[in-house]
Amino acid sequence: MKNFKKQFGGKLTDTLTERYNQSENWKDGKFLNLVETSMSINFWEIPKLLYKQFSDKEKREPAESLPIIPFNKKSFLLDDINFKYIWYGHSVLLMRMNAKTILIDPMLGPNASPIAPFKTKRFSEDTLNLIDDFPEIDLMLLSHDHYDHLDYDSIQKLKNKTKEYYVALGVKRHLVAWGVDQN
Repeated sequence: MKNFKKQFGGKLTDTLTERYNQSENWKDGKFLNLVETSMSINFWEIPKLLYKQFSDKEKREPAESLPIIPFNKKSFLLDDINFKYIWYGHSVLLMRMNAKTILIDPMLGPNASPIAPFKTKRFSEDTLNLIDDFPEIDLMLLSHDHYDHLDYDSIQKLKNKTKEYYVALGVKRHLVAWGVDQN
């Protein structure tokens, strides 16, 4: 429970709000899509969705943990002309191109929904330990600050092996709160 609050990252300050106000995506104190997006759900469907989420576990999860194929760092780092990538599920992508290693939206922590009232166990074991085998990351891209794209535990393991970050507006404050160097 100690890291629960840390998962929410940095607080919104007046200075940041001033900066965000310059973005056409910032309206009435929050970021909005510029293109209208429908969630295609009505109020009366919510109880049914919640029931499905919290019951009938056998239909929602694999019977056994999904295996993870071992990572071959030497092969991955070979400087050749081929684009290489490894998809780790959902948003996490490790890529190699032009002799650079790029990591997108690392969410490898053990709890797949750290803000839900109940922990959601991953379908694979020890995913956070995958980071130990990752090469140095030249560039980490963080698309937005939802927990399933920006994970506190993953960032803690990655911050000492990541050279540079490219983040969406509003994400930097979380990294700074988690101890990532601002330079």
